[in-house]
Amino acid sequence: MLFAVEEANRDPTFLPNITVGFQLYDSCVSGTRALGSTLGLLSGQLLPTPNFDCHPQHRLLGIIGGMTSPESEAMAELLSVYQVSQWFPLFSKSKSPSLFLKTQGHSLAQFEYILLVSCLNSSSQHPTLIYIEVGKNGGCVSFSKRIDGHVNNVGDVADAIWTSTAKVTVCDCYHIYFILLAKALQEKSMTNRIWLMSTSFLPDASVLSREAREMLNGSLSLGIHSGPIPGFKHFLSTLHPAMYPDNHLVKLFWQDLLGCTWPGPKLVDSRAGCVVQNCTGLEQLTQLHLSVLNLDDLTAIYQAYLAAKTFLVAYQNLRACSSGEGPFTGSNCTRTEDLLHYLKAVCFTTRTQEEIFFTQDGEIPATFDVMNNYLALNHSLQTAKVGHLDFREPPGKELVINSSTIIWAEGPGKVPLSVCSKTCPLGTWKSVIQGQPSCCYQCLHCPKGEISFISDSASCLKCPEDQWPNNEKDQCIPKILDFLSYTEPLGMALAFCITFLFLLSLTILGTFIRHHHTPIVRANNRRLSYILLCSLALCFLCPFMFIGHPVPLTCALRQAAFGIFFTVCVCATLAKTIIVVSAFRATRPDARLRKWAGPSLPSAILIGFSLVQVVLCMFWVIGWPPVPMNSTEAGPMVTMLCGAGSSEFFYTMLGYLGFLALVSLVVAFLARRLPDTFNEAKHITLSMLVFSCVWISFIPAHLSTQGKDTVAVEIFAILASGAGLMCCLFFPKCYIILLRPEKNTKDQMRGNRHFKK
Repeated sequence: MLFAVEEANRDPTFLPNITVGFQLYDSCVSGTRALGSTLGLLSGQLLPTPNFDCHPQHRLLGIIGGMTSPESEAMAELLSVYQVSQWFPLFSKSKSPSLFLKTQGHSLAQFEYILLVSCLNSSSQHPTLIYIEVGKNGGCVSFSKRIDGHVNNVGDVADAIWTSTAKVTVCDCYHIYFILLAKALQEKSMTNRIWLMSTSFLPDASVLSREAREMLNGSLSLGIHSGPIPGFKHFLSTLHPAMYPDNHLVKLFWQDLLGCTWPGPKLVDSRAGCVVQNCTGLEQLTQLHLSVLNLDDLTAIYQAYLAAKTFLVAYQNLRACSSGEGPFTGSNCTRTEDLLHYLKAVCFTTRTQEEIFFTQDGEIPATFDVMNNYLALNHSLQTAKVGHLDFREPPGKELVINSSTIIWAEGPGKVPLSVCSKTCPLGTWKSVIQGQPSCCYQCLHCPKGEISFISDSASCLKCPEDQWPNNEKDQCIPKILDFLSYTEPLGMALAFCITFLFLLSLTILGTFIRHHHTPIVRANNRRLSYILLCSLALCFLCPFMFIGHPVPLTCALRQAAFGIFFTVCVCATLAKTIIVVSAFRATRPDARLRKWAGPSLPSAILIGFSLVQVVLCMFWVIGWPPVPMNSTEAGPMVTMLCGAGSSEFFYTMLGYLGFLALVSLVVAFLARRLPDTFNEAKHITLSMLVFSCVWISFIPAHLSTQGKDTVAVEIFAILASGAGLMCCLFFPKCYIILLRPEKNTKDQMRGNRHFKK
């Protein structure tokens, strides 16, 4: 403080014709002492008189506060009432609106899964702020505990640290509280914790217990940033009491540094057993004397120097203000008591090119040194600077740490890991565990059709419709184009069945043509049998349009083709049934059915009913033709399908086909008791039952399947219903034609029997 004031007073260009002085009080880290000293400064005398200034000729520029919160909080509350400019170099939080502070809370948020331990009257008056700042950086706080100095309270905090899975503990405590906590943790044999100490803690090995030093091995601590003070060492080496005869502080400094005492009662050093010599003022300071000051660590000295320089620069700016050019009402430059405005706006560069300024919140951007505390080979606690934290830098570049130089508890390069949950790999997402901190989560696999391509993803992304996740679910890949092809086993099996049934129907047709003159072929209109067999053969060929890559032509024709061909089959079966009925019901001359029965009736039934289906399918194909399309169901493949074009026409076509089959079934069932030799009604009834069962079961199967399975189900229905018709209607006749030709005679057909004599 003396150096800063002397530096200003000796500069003729700085505050000319003005002499600056200061008063210094020792608060003894006591809020009560600090409050009394503050009142003394305000009233201008040692015994304070509140609300009175007894030395108006001395103008109070401002007050530099203490180093700890017990002092600073009390001073801030009082000075806010009097609106006196103030600066607390090391304190980090206060309720005073005019308090300028150096924040520490942000620096504690640069670490991940942590515990927060603070103590009574430490700078962490608002742990919630640290919770928020840690959360902004992707971390979280397991819990927050406060030490109040009681033995039971320290034990509770130690138990909480012991049971927590967090490996890093942020401690904002004075060394006296940390010593108690370290002892409690040592009793639990806990050594696997990393400590991050705030600026409230000074890692002075001379005052720390053995347990505290061992607990601090591999820890990091924040130290108030210090810098060089040009000319300061020279000032100390030339300092002499004669230069400041009225300054009591200089005499105290001189006596402590040289180990002497000023004239008066001589003191006896009980430890050394010798008489302390008087100070003469003629002694010479040597480098040995100055070495005890530890000038390599100027932390508090540097902050006091900056504080004094800041007040002096602010006052200089006020003095430099010309009347009529001030920033206040009426362009006034304001009074000396209103230095607060100029202090907020101060901005200057030190001789070491360090820029000093205040933010809009009334803060000087905090600058800290990151220190590494470790045990040397001789078990002494050593401290080394490993980085810095400078909030004057752009966001994201505030913290700079040389991690390779840090000596952790387990050794150099063995970086500790403090996470509540392991990193979620690609293809998974983080699911927060209820009741746990935000960084405690479980890794769940992405749902079907979704991916995560970054670690610790908060959610999964859905792939586009034409893409699907790979096996690892970390990227979307194009879906595989799929359709029912001839190269796969199902396609090959269906193609074989189609070919076999088609050839079998042609074989039966050839057998009937070859034996066209026989009674069993001629019975019940052989032309209808030929038409039925030809229609069945064409029905068996229709599934070929269902297999292979869908194209517009096959999509448009395949549904309509099998619908028309099956309609012809069912109409031919219905016509054969009516022929059987008419053959027995129209034999009497007075029968009404005789008027309608005739050779043209089967042709009329076949053409008339089939024409309705043909017209229906023509409207369907021309107006709403089915076209190739890709399936939209979730899966790794895109199935090429033929759309229905119009579902109404598709189910109308099937409904009409079912109606004809039902009519044929009812008529054949009613005619089942006619004479057996000329009666096909039983066979037709059975064939219609098979046909109806197949197509009734087709509807739910068709609706419940997806992709190419839908195509396979429809092919199976076509083949099964066609095979049922062919087997029930023509296999019994083929059996007689090929294996029992003796029954293929007119007498057998008429039921005549011949007996030998």
